[in-house]
Order: sequence, then structure tokens, then C-alpha cells
Amino acid sequence: MKPRAAWPVLAKKAKEKCEEAQAGLMKARDRVTQLEQSRRRMELLYVDYVARSKEAEKRPHSMSETLNFRGFMQQLQSLISRVDVDLMEASHALELARLVLKAAEQKRIQMETLVEQDMKTVRDFHRKREQKEMDAAGITLYNLKH
Repeated sequence: MKPRAAWPVLAKKAKEKCEEAQAGLMKARDRVTQLEQSRRRMELLYVDYVARSKEAEKRPHSMSETLNFRGFMQQLQSLISRVDVDLMEASHALELARLVLKAAEQKRIQMETLVEQDMKTVRDFHRKREQKEMDAAGITLYNLKH
């Protein structure tokens, strides 16, 4: 009896799927990190422009200057809102990637277990056959002596 050839192939494929899922998780994690950094930069820029706007209000300025400050701050707020939406989507994608990785890990473990069980079955078969042969040789020797 020989080990089945299918189990190692399936275990290898499960391992590859696991590696793909791991790469997907890393990509999703990087996307979330990138969006969080982008949001922080925009918030800092918004705070900076609010401070500049307050400074500009202290000195004489034109209506167009005020409108420009307000317009830019509104654009920053809408960008921050858009990044928040993207961040929620990226967080959801990250969670899905975690679930995919978990499922792939479970499948990999299952396949590795099946490979091990198959190898154990083969070893047990050979051990039992060898034991039978030893027992048969022992009985033959006993019968030859008596």
C-alpha cells in the first residue's frame, strides 16, 4: 500500500490559497493604513486652514479671500467625508480578507491532517503486514523444531 498522491497535491493547493489570502489581507491592511494616514493629513490641513482663516479675519481682507477660505475648507470637509466612506469600505474589505484567510487556514489544516492520516494508515498497514510475516515466520520455525 502506498500513500495516495491526491492528498499532498490538495494540501499544496490549500497552502497556496492560504498564501494568497495572506497577501490579500496584507493588501487590505495597507489600504486601511493608507486611508487613515490620508485622513489625518487632511484633518491637519483643515485645522491649519481654520487657523489661517481666523488670522485673516483679524486683518483687513476681501470678500473673495473669505469665500476662497470657506470654499477650500468645504472641499476639505467633503474630502474627509469621502475618505471616511472609503475607510469604512476598506475596513469591511479587511474584515472579509480576515474571514477568507481564516477559511483558507482551516482548509489547509484539514488537508494537512488528511495527508497525515493517510500516511498513518499506510504505516499501520505496513506495520501489521510485517507483524503478520514475523508471526508466520515464528510459527514456521516453531513447527520445524517440533
